[in-house]
Amino acid sequence: MPYDMSMITSKGSQAPEALLKPKPFLQRGNGHQRANRRKAQEFVRQNLPGLTVLDEGSVRFEGYGTCHFAAYTDPKGAMISTPHRNDNEYGSVAWHSRDHIMMVRDMGDGRRVVVYVCPIPPLFGRRTVGRHGVSWNDVRTLAVYKPTFLIS
Repeated sequence: MPYDMSMITSKGSQAPEALLKPKPFLQRGNGHQRANRRKAQEFVRQNLPGLTVLDEGSVRFEGYGTCHFAAYTDPKGAMISTPHRNDNEYGSVAWHSRDHIMMVRDMGDGRRVVVYVCPIPPLFGRRTVGRHGVSWNDVRTLAVYKPTFLIS
C-alpha cells in the first residue's frame, strides 16, 4: 500500500493507524448512498465495455439488458427491499421489471471491487440479512456475471 502523504505528522512519521486502515473505495454508513452510487457508476462506465449509464439508478449492459444499479459497502450483504416501504414483494416497484440488477460491492480492503449482475426475482427468496438483505454468498451464487476489479 503506498504511503498517504496527508497522514504525515509534524514529526515526519506516518500515523500508525493510517498504515493499518486501508482507504475504502466507497464511504460506509447512511448519508453516502447517492455519492457512492455515482462513484460506482463512473467506475463501471470506465471499466466495463458495452455499458451505458442511463440514469442514476439504471444502466444498460450488453448481454444483460437494462439493469437496476446499486452500490454496497456492507460486509454482510445487499439490501434489496426497505423497511416501511412498499417494495417488499417482488413486482411491487418499477425497478423489479428490469432485466437484472447490477450490484457494485466495495470489499472494504481498499483494493477490490466486485461487480455482480443478478436476475432480480430469485433475490427476493434469499433475503436473510434482517428481512430485506441478501447475503453476499447468495448474491455470488445467483450472479450471472461477477468479475473482481483491483483498484488503486
